Amino acid sequence: MRLLGLSLLLACALSAATPQELEFFEKRIRPVLAEKCYACHSAETMALGELRVDAREAIRRGGTRGPAVAPGDPENSVLLKAISYGDLDLKMPPTGKLPEEEIAAFRQWIEIGAPDPRAEAVAKAPAAPAGIDWEAAREFWSFQPVRRPAEPSAGRYAEQVATPVDAFLLARLEREGLEPAPLADKRTLIRRVSYDLTGLPPTPEELESFLADPAPDAYEKLVERLLASPHYGERWARHWLDLMRFAETNGHEFDNTKLDAWRYRDYVVHAFNEDLPYDRFVKEHIAGDLLPDPRLRPDGKAYDTPVAAGFYWLWEVLNSPTDSEKARADQVDNQIDVFGKAFFGLTVACARCHDHKFDPIPTADYYALAGVMHSTHISEKWIDSPERRAAIQAVRDRLVALDREARTAPRPEALPPAPARDNETVFEDFSQGYGRWDIAGAAFGAEPSQGSPALAPLAGDLGGPLAHSAPAGAAELTGILTTEKFQIPSTFVHIRMAGTKGDKRRKESEPIRVTLWADDHPSQNMAAPGEEGFEWVTVRLVKEKGRVGYFQIVDRSREGWIAVDRIVFSEHAEPPADPPAPAAGAPPAPELLARRDAVARTLPPSEYAMSSRDHHPHDVRIHQRGNHKNLGEEVPRRFLQIVAGPDQPPVADGSGRLELAAWAASPQNPLTARVLVNRVWQHHFGEGLVRSPDNFGQTGDRPTHPELLDWLAADFMEHGWSVKHLHRRILLSSAYRRQSAASDRAREVDPANKLLSHMPVRRLEAEAIRDAVLAVAGTLRLELGGPSVPPHISAYQDGRGKPESGPLDGDGRRSIYIQPRRNFLTPLFLAFDYPQPFTTIGRRGVSAVPSQALMLLNNELIQDQAGKWAQRELEVVSDPDRRIADMYLRALGRPPSARELRQIRAFLAQQADRHGAATASDQRPWADLAHVLFNTTEFIFVP
Repeated sequence: MRLLGLSLLLACALSAATPQELEFFEKRIRPVLAEKCYACHSAETMALGELRVDAREAIRRGGTRGPAVAPGDPENSVLLKAISYGDLDLKMPPTGKLPEEEIAAFRQWIEIGAPDPRAEAVAKAPAAPAGIDWEAAREFWSFQPVRRPAEPSAGRYAEQVATPVDAFLLARLEREGLEPAPLADKRTLIRRVSYDLTGLPPTPEELESFLADPAPDAYEKLVERLLASPHYGERWARHWLDLMRFAETNGHEFDNTKLDAWRYRDYVVHAFNEDLPYDRFVKEHIAGDLLPDPRLRPDGKAYDTPVAAGFYWLWEVLNSPTDSEKARADQVDNQIDVFGKAFFGLTVACARCHDHKFDPIPTADYYALAGVMHSTHISEKWIDSPERRAAIQAVRDRLVALDREARTAPRPEALPPAPARDNETVFEDFSQGYGRWDIAGAAFGAEPSQGSPALAPLAGDLGGPLAHSAPAGAAELTGILTTEKFQIPSTFVHIRMAGTKGDKRRKESEPIRVTLWADDHPSQNMAAPGEEGFEWVTVRLVKEKGRVGYFQIVDRSREGWIAVDRIVFSEHAEPPADPPAPAAGAPPAPELLARRDAVARTLPPSEYAMSSRDHHPHDVRIHQRGNHKNLGEEVPRRFLQIVAGPDQPPVADGSGRLELAAWAASPQNPLTARVLVNRVWQHHFGEGLVRSPDNFGQTGDRPTHPELLDWLAADFMEHGWSVKHLHRRILLSSAYRRQSAASDRAREVDPANKLLSHMPVRRLEAEAIRDAVLAVAGTLRLELGGPSVPPHISAYQDGRGKPESGPLDGDGRRSIYIQPRRNFLTPLFLAFDYPQPFTTIGRRGVSAVPSQALMLLNNELIQDQAGKWAQRELEVVSDPDRRIADMYLRALGRPPSARELRQIRAFLAQQADRHGAATASDQRPWADLAHVLFNTTEFIFVP
């Protein structure tokens, strides 16, 4: 009996593994085991040391040294000791230690109980499965077509139906014998809907206006006003950024900055504010750089559409990966993971090593999508509007004409370069123009310059063609040159260049540089040597030789320039020799320089954005067991068969992203609308109709109200995929306007409130808490968009890549504009469950831990804002009781009760005595009161 009980206990433990834990195993553990361990420790081999790691029971049973994995006990797990190289006699794999991040993943896996879905493996591989029964697979609820069901009768609750949403919810409540809660009062409603739509508390003026409006449609007018607020876009963009693992740095070792990542954030804010149809929003994400009808930004100065396609590159970037092919495969896996979860609620990345264990996603479908991702590359797009481009080009033409005027002597004949040595290739001398280069921006012109400008001559100028970003020496122009892809042929590259000196650390965020990309990684960043004249810059290509790469010549600064004369690949460490350059002529006349500077000052600014481009489109082969060195059959690029069917036309041209976008945003796609509707519902009610928002597959939750979900999805599509229309459907319902107090029967029958007999109480997210603190204190600046503010770095935050600290209050900006740095996330945010930006997070955790109370009590920002709020109140409100009432109104949306007023008076007197306050206008007791209000449960929770 004891053995039976133990077996049952183990079975229960296995079945208790969550979908997220099993996904962690499939993505982080199984691929490493398959690549590094199965060759010697599986049923298909002799199982050295009698150890097999290809099945759950086998790895727990272990071999001659005991259990390889002890669930929940990493210190007694032989496998972890072996891969950590902690035992001199046991180092696995013997070919070399695993990367630290993989070892950490194994430790984490064991700590959470080593969830493992693998049944006992057999000695020989089984015969190939007959394949997926697609007809049967489409019977699953989320793969069935979206149909608009008839609205049910709400029975005795019919009079409470305000929108069709209520009909579905009330009909279910009647069947279950539950009473709906009464409607909430107006104070509760305005606070609830203000936070939901803008992430900000209502001001006293907004409260007064709403409370004084007796019109039957007062609430509807409130909803419309908030939907029209520019701060609506900020609030809902922040929800979306969680899905895109948005951060503005690369993470890993140095946490380098991603150029222009903030423009993607602004794009999302614009899209929500404009109510961009969601199907178009999806298309712009997948193929925004390819769409034939790009949209301009609201201010008309630049294109918005290409910016969306930058989401692919918001990933973490490894510095100098030892296996670049594996690093690229891991990056593609992250792209597929985000793509599948964010838009379709599917864990597609679980099919990387094998057919998905639960959902109808064969591994061939994974590699069909991988082909699309491998055919897509990062690109810094010039996004200026046509009008602005024309204005910039006109200024450039004037500068070129001025430089021509300044050239009093005939240009000397170009000197021939030294002949190439053995094992040396001249990659570029610009004698054929920009034939192999893609041009962005106006700095470099449509053709190379013939020598350096007359108004800014360079020492060592040989007089031949070169790429120069400063016509007439005007540094204000910007631009980027990018080559086609090629195979890197040699051990060294020599680049003859001049220009404004950059950061000696040579980061890819440096605005003036030459970058050699290898396998889509910015492998070598070369700063210009100086503005005096041309010099050779040499870089050794130890890891890059033989890999596929491309060059970029970048000038993103209005205060500097770069010029490149030649690029030479060589097996010689010494750069090529140069013939003597002609002596420099007379310096240019000051009058001409003054005219040049005056013309340059009229130059409009140029804008660039991280985006995508198609390059070298190709299909990829299946990586057997996820191992990029063990290749199987080639798979044509296509969409998921469960959605688009098995007989999709081949991708005729390009990466396939245009075709992917069409399928993703099609009304026939059963997932796209359902997933988005569920996400919006979740942010209004705390939980979605499907409580696993990123997993609509077999291991996810089933919808609590499937007919309501389908009705909303159908209605959403029929109304032009309008997210604001969807908000109205939900917010105007009686369900959303109910009180949050649950009846005794509701607590008994439906403790999780899945039936929504009452409104759930929700805690504000980290950013909304900070924004509310600044808003209430009167220090919040409400302008939209622009470059992010560096985060404040506390004395306790340290590590490689530590940036300079930003202002404590974030310059008064909303939290969405505080730069998220992967290695230096804001401690206040982390305390309140801010997600680590590595993959899609559709539902944040809502923990209740002591560190949150400690953070609100001791955080420097909270204390600082309490003092500023107190000072503001002292300056604006003279009467102490009115001051208390005003503070309550701003923080909690209501006046204090008589009992609270007495308590606050006593508290202020006590604190005045404690501080030794000499006058009633002493700020310190009032700062203590402000601090107390920030620490109330009522301040950070919305009923």
